[in-house]
Amino acid sequence: MLYEECPAPARLQPYVSHFWFVRGTPEAKYEKILPGPLAHLILNLSSPYRLIDPFAVAPDKGAREVAVGFYSGVQSSYLISENPTHLFNIGAALQPYGIAALTDLPPSELQGKVQDTDGFLPGFTALRARLIGAGPAAAFDALENFLTSRFSGGADPRTVEAVARLAEEDVPVAELARNLGVNPSTLQRLMLRDCGITPKSYADVCRFYRFANAAARLPVDGSSGKELLALADYYDQPHLIRTFRRFSGFTPSEYLRLIREHGPEYATFVPLQSVGDSPTAAR
Repeated sequence: MLYEECPAPARLQPYVSHFWFVRGTPEAKYEKILPGPLAHLILNLSSPYRLIDPFAVAPDKGAREVAVGFYSGVQSSYLISENPTHLFNIGAALQPYGIAALTDLPPSELQGKVQDTDGFLPGFTALRARLIGAGPAAAFDALENFLTSRFSGGADPRTVEAVARLAEEDVPVAELARNLGVNPSTLQRLMLRDCGITPKSYADVCRFYRFANAAARLPVDGSSGKELLALADYYDQPHLIRTFRRFSGFTPSEYLRLIREHGPEYATFVPLQSVGDSPTAAR
């Protein structure tokens, strides 16, 4: 598997975090994609993907094909994809306010969803024709040129700072708002306008993401309940299990079993041999 990434050029930062390129044989037929703090603009250069509905009575029947060019907003729960036999994707990782710098569509209509870009980023899918045989450098140049041609900027500096703080640490929203010189309701209004997500919801996603990555790096014998609780600010073990299951569909022990099988590099892209490997979360 070839995976490369590079920081976004300075003129697109901080709205765009980095570009990435992946090509090779997937680890498994299915993949559970766990929530994280960044959104992704993706061009699929391989055969089509399918997204599986884990809550369908027959999950394999509850599937839809994903477009060639698609945007995956910040998710509040996991996704399950059915991989093609050969992966070939390029993408741009965006801050939650990044999409608002590229389109007039409100971010609230894009977060928590996976959507075809043709309706709000015309021309993105057309990159596919000239990138089929491209390597990382050419792919990153194409992404830079396309995004720069559409880039407008405009996020409130307080939104930018709030997102950066919440991605790094578990700070209470009231304290964060005070540090930014606004009240909590103003911060919520700013983040809903610029990101399409509330500060509390974004903080929850970021906390889970940090915890999952830290848990994936635990040594094989380092998975007791106390050690897991020490990695994140959850009230107690039942709270940890409920929250982890809501975001991932796994209990922590189920998650660690799969990560130890495949490696910590799969912390948020968990390989599944079948959809049956993925216990469904409570609705």
